[in-house]
Amino acid sequence: MSFTSLTQTECMAKLAQHSIGRIAVTSRALPAIVPVNYAMTGRTTIVFRTEPGGMLARATEDTVVAFEVDELARDGRSGWSVLVVGVAHHLDGSDVVRAVASRVSSAVGEGRDQFVAITIGQITGRVVEPTPSALAGV
Repeated sequence: MSFTSLTQTECMAKLAQHSIGRIAVTSRALPAIVPVNYAMTGRTTIVFRTEPGGMLARATEDTVVAFEVDELARDGRSGWSVLVVGVAHHLDGSDVVRAVASRVSSAVGEGRDQFVAITIGQITGRVVEPTPSALAGV
C-alpha cells in the first residue's frame, strides 16, 4: 500500500462532501468515539447535534476533541481519511440559528437539541492506495 498526504484544501473538500463522522472525546477519564451527523458552517467549523446533558454534551464543553471522516473500500485496500483536532463548544443564541440553517440532522431521533461546534485547529488527511504489486497479487 502507498500513502499520499492530502492538502488542507483537499481535506476541507472531503469534510464538506460528507455528513457522517466520528468524534473522539474523553468521558469519565476514558476515551469514547461516537458517530455523529454533521455539517460544515463556514470553512473552519464543524457542527453536530446531541442530547442536552448527555455524555457527548458533557464531554464537548470547551474541550479539545478529535473528529474523523473517512471512506474505505470493502476490501480494505484503498480509501482516504481526514482527521481534525480542535476545540468543541456549545452553541447558543444566534449561533444556534446559524447551525439550524446548516440543516444538520440527528440520525438517532428527536431531543438532540444541543448544538456543538468544533473549531478546526489542525487538519490532516491521507489517501491509501494499493501498490501495483498488491494489485497483481504479489
